[in-house]
Amino acid sequence: MTGPLRVRRLMLTAPRTFAWEEVALSPPAPGQVRVRTRLSAVSVGSELSVVEGWLPGGSFPVRPGYQTLGVVESVGEGVVLAPGTRVVTTLGHAGGGLHPVGEVLPVPDFVPGRVALAAILGEETHKGIRRVAPRPGERVLVAGAGLLGLLTVFNLTCRGVRDVTVLEPDPERRDLARAFGAAGAVAPGALPHDAFDVGFECSASPEGFAELLGHLRPGGRACVLSDGNWGALGLPPAFHTRELTVLASSDGEDYAAYARWLWDHPDPVLARLFARTVTPDDLPAAFGRLVTWPRPVSLVADWTGEG
Repeated sequence: MTGPLRVRRLMLTAPRTFAWEEVALSPPAPGQVRVRTRLSAVSVGSELSVVEGWLPGGSFPVRPGYQTLGVVESVGEGVVLAPGTRVVTTLGHAGGGLHPVGEVLPVPDFVPGRVALAAILGEETHKGIRRVAPRPGERVLVAGAGLLGLLTVFNLTCRGVRDVTVLEPDPERRDLARAFGAAGAVAPGALPHDAFDVGFECSASPEGFAELLGHLRPGGRACVLSDGNWGALGLPPAFHTRELTVLASSDGEDYAAYARWLWDHPDPVLARLFARTVTPDDLPAAFGRLVTWPRPVSLVADWTGEG
């Protein structure tokens, strides 16, 4: 039986106030795996809103982050997953953690680690797509080309939806949206109204959400994938006058099923979501830099030097 594993994890004790907490991970219990982190990805919109204290009613301390790639270090009784297996978890910015074996996603050797990181938000965006179910021939508009928006484009185009346009103010992100399969990517204010059947709100911006709804045809459908991190998402007059349907989608339903699909479609373009690397020690300062534009789609902390 292996002994305790000492790791550190990043804590947010108050807005913009970070601390490292050292914890000892016990040997895994039956049905558990102990995972040592290799990469932890920052979901910029949702994490930055917590760091800056923008979410009403937020409580501290809190552990930021959730998208993690790690390696199984040891396993408990009854677990057939072999030590050394790479897995995707929702651990956050920590050097390791304990998980029920059913909550980790084994990653095949041929799938690059930064592609595998897309499994969590990939399923969460695909759930939203399933909810509004774009039909053949419908025009789709995605507001925002961050992690959520680009993964939405990826999921749509990989499943045969070709008429996808992205609304995004950042020219570099517009170029990235085209690389992900968008037929068009334009700045706000450049599209005609009443031109789209389905919309996906991924901007976390009240202005972006209002413009998205303004471009939908009467009877159009929209899914809110972001959670309004930059302000409350209000309903503009177009919601009523065009009798639009607005749905929300949050966590995924079946991450394992999505991961199996993703392992069959390990498009290297996904690694471009996680191209910017920092050390774990640089994470607090990196969050401070993310407040100003332009900002990367994501940051990845590389933990491979942690032991």
